[in-house]
Amino acid sequence: MIRYYQTPWIVRARYPNLVWKIPSEDAIYLTFDDGPHPEITPWVLEELGKREAKATFFCIGKNLESNAPLTQQVISEGHAIGNHTYSHLNGWRTKSSTYVEDIKLADQVMDELKLNHNLFRPPYGRIRKRQLMRLQRQVIMWSHLSWDFDPKLNIERSLRELKKAKAGSILVFHDSEKARHNLKILLPKILDHFKSKGFQFKSIHT
Repeated sequence: MIRYYQTPWIVRARYPNLVWKIPSEDAIYLTFDDGPHPEITPWVLEELGKREAKATFFCIGKNLESNAPLTQQVISEGHAIGNHTYSHLNGWRTKSSTYVEDIKLADQVMDELKLNHNLFRPPYGRIRKRQLMRLQRQVIMWSHLSWDFDPKLNIERSLRELKKAKAGSILVFHDSEKARHNLKILLPKILDHFKSKGFQFKSIHT
């Protein structure tokens, strides 16, 4: 399997209206998918807090339901939350009506928790254009993917590729069980690397 650590230009060109990068002179945008997780998300928050870093968490609706107090902690510490569908559906393999209803179900959970759901990221980065047409929100993609969820990940290569990020880059990690091992190695190193170079870590807001 080919691992693209940076999103290929041809993919960005096919979906020019999606957010692949955010104009900035000094900020890196860290994002975390698939949480919240009762053990891993608190660890992520602790690592971010040590460095006064802010991030954006794209949460699965059913995980929000089962971890409501943790969700409020994410918000209270100054981070942003976005919709990542309710059931982590693959848009390419899901009927459009089913996919959109799943997103709306996550919206309902976020409404109950008084969360803004103007940000959306499709699981796996896979969404059809007809599905996009039915969404009235910012769709946040990424410039750099850590592959932290891959048990066969070459950690050193992932670090090298992530360190190529520049101001405005959007990096993807996962606060999930399958990413636990790799994330605990990658995240502190990436935070320290960019902090030492004078970058800020900001959350994404509409």
